[in-house]
Amino acid sequence: MTSRASTYDISVAPSVLHILGRPGAVTLAGVYGLLAMVMTHIRLLDTLGYESALAFGLLAAWVGGMLSLIVTRDGGGREEAGKRGSAVHSWLRLSAAGAMLLFIPVAVLVGNAAFVRNCALLDGVLYWLLIPFATILFSTALVLFLRLLFGGRAGWAYYLVLLLLLIQPVVQIFTRPQIYAYNHVFGMFLGLSWDQTQPPFLTLVLYRLSTLAYTGMLLSATAVISTRRKHIPSRSCIRRSSLVFTVSVAVATAALLFSDDLGFSTSYAHLERELGSTHRQGAVTIIHDSSVVSQEEIRLIAEEHRFQLERVCAELGVRWEGTLTAYLYPDSKTKKRLLGTESSELARPWRREIHITYTNWNAALKHEIVHVVAGAFGPYVNRAPFVRVLGLTEGLAMAVEWSWGNRTLHQHAAAMMAQEILPSVRACIGTAGFVTKSSSVSYVSAGSFTRWMIDTLGMAVVRRAYAADDVEGVTGLSYEELDRRWRAFLHSVPRQLPDSIATAYAFRRPSLFSAECPRVVTERSREAAAALERRDGRLAERLYRETERLAPNARAVFGIVSALFQQGRMDSVRQVCTRYLRDSSRAYSVWPLQLWLGAAAWAHGDSLAAGRAFTLLLREQTPGWPTGLAARMQRALQSFPDDSLLRSVLLGALLREENEDSLRMHRAEALRQRLGKDSTHPVLIEEWLLHVAVDSTGRSEALPVIRRVPVKRMHRSLRELAGRIAYRSGKNEDAAQLFRAALEMSRTEMERVEMLEWLDRIQFRRQSPAFDESE
Repeated sequence: MTSRASTYDISVAPSVLHILGRPGAVTLAGVYGLLAMVMTHIRLLDTLGYESALAFGLLAAWVGGMLSLIVTRDGGGREEAGKRGSAVHSWLRLSAAGAMLLFIPVAVLVGNAAFVRNCALLDGVLYWLLIPFATILFSTALVLFLRLLFGGRAGWAYYLVLLLLLIQPVVQIFTRPQIYAYNHVFGMFLGLSWDQTQPPFLTLVLYRLSTLAYTGMLLSATAVISTRRKHIPSRSCIRRSSLVFTVSVAVATAALLFSDDLGFSTSYAHLERELGSTHRQGAVTIIHDSSVVSQEEIRLIAEEHRFQLERVCAELGVRWEGTLTAYLYPDSKTKKRLLGTESSELARPWRREIHITYTNWNAALKHEIVHVVAGAFGPYVNRAPFVRVLGLTEGLAMAVEWSWGNRTLHQHAAAMMAQEILPSVRACIGTAGFVTKSSSVSYVSAGSFTRWMIDTLGMAVVRRAYAADDVEGVTGLSYEELDRRWRAFLHSVPRQLPDSIATAYAFRRPSLFSAECPRVVTERSREAAAALERRDGRLAERLYRETERLAPNARAVFGIVSALFQQGRMDSVRQVCTRYLRDSSRAYSVWPLQLWLGAAAWAHGDSLAAGRAFTLLLREQTPGWPTGLAARMQRALQSFPDDSLLRSVLLGALLREENEDSLRMHRAEALRQRLGKDSTHPVLIEEWLLHVAVDSTGRSEALPVIRRVPVKRMHRSLRELAGRIAYRSGKNEDAAQLFRAALEMSRTEMERVEMLEWLDRIQFRRQSPAFDESE
């Protein structure tokens, strides 16, 4: 009795033109064209690039696969319309037909470049070749294999396999540290982060070679089975197929065995081997690179983990059980390679772990711990709301963290409201609105609203809304009513004025969905930044200027000015800064250029112009490090306007210099000698401390000097700096005295919040036991 599967002859393949003339192909062409037209109205999908390639990779498998299923179901159609050949011939013709249909969306998106700028058309072509076109080759081979095995039920088997292939990356992301995923259907998913980088091209090429290996396995198996079923002796066919199958299995096996090393995945074992060291302290375990983080520093970092964990648990009303695991990456490049993101710090509440960068751990720690602790009452398998109110997930973390720049979240929100850029509650808490706005607007507004909910409705209500992934249902209030009450409260918030430029600088930034060429700009900026790190100011300037011409953006402007400063071209620095700061359409977005403008003027000996520029920046208090450095320069300028040593020390903070450690030691010694003339002057003390107190030896040297200086002579920033040094040295009483003194001089709410937190930190240290266990 002949099986049903054997009645399907997959070696009968019509010509490509005959396939394209079928009603199914015509319908598919229309679907592709219609979807491509729709994509031209959706940012990120409206150009020939990675995002559109990813979308059509899925479509090519799920929708395009129907064409191969239809053609093979009919046994190739009428025999006179086709040719009898091998399974490979069928695969080639079906793949060619599927690939030709993909030229329809390619043509639409290329044509759309006349209306929407495509900054990297060649890159887009390559991603389309590697994703949807490669998917056609794989999916066609899969259809032929399944048609041969299951006959009329091949369609069911095909879509079941596709479903399993789509489950694979979800399982991988949830069970491994990585946020990215490689897959034979859609090539590569970059992961959900705020990164705007391009996919790693070479890694994607290698992975697609493994996809071709699986394609070869399917085709060779299909050819052998087909030949045997037709009882046609063909030893040469079987030998060729066996060779292809063997090579394909070898390549696919190598890809699986060396997946971590090739960059296709990151297992926890691989991640822990890469980082190398483990430190345990109470309920905290930190996996880190001991060649980058000293033993003394890892103890401090672990202590801060414990402190913030206790504070967050107290605020959220959670009793902590188990271990908090932190993965501390030595730099952003390592984190990008192993985790899949370089700019985002993230938490995995379902695993009680956080992933942070060593250079940014202090700023990100509390926020990420909130995510983990909130997982105790969070919904779904990821232990956090994301279907309806993703903004509440981040809003709760921001509300508990509270600090963002130089103002409170409520002050930022009130300022945004005054400038009519504050989103509604629906837009900042609802998932769709949250992800489509710029990250600064979404995070800060969601944080302010969530803090207001906590203070007015209570943490218990917020916890229930978090657990239900629903704000309206739990509170019994509509978004409109919540929005009205929140805005009424913001009207009563005392703003830190002036704030118009600072607000525009922080929040009038384009989102990933509205920025022009975001991924290309990011990649070019990375190349320029790397050149600047190598102290190649001329190359960095050229690359930043190219980026600015490609898509005008603040990052490129700051890069151009930094490169000019690196080259010592102070006249050019002043000219470029002045030009951009006089451009009313862009001045707010590059307002920190006042720092470089003032520094260049100071380098020329123009103290009046330098002081004016520093004052303009300090008056607005824009978020970011330039404001702090401008304050230091202003203090030095006011006290020692003609001091060449202080000027060279402070201007050096804007340079990338060779032998930085040696230079730091040399400057520290020069400042120490300068202190001999005025051993208690706060400006000199501050700069000397910043240069000398970078390790335990330097802090030991700094403590006697700190104790010698009357606290009344110290300005607020020096009191805080001295308190931090005393705290790092274990001198809790000295630190507490200095932080209390800094609290007395604090003028803003954020300064008071920070000093109170330092005092809480000291109290925690006094009450908590000492731990130390490293591997």
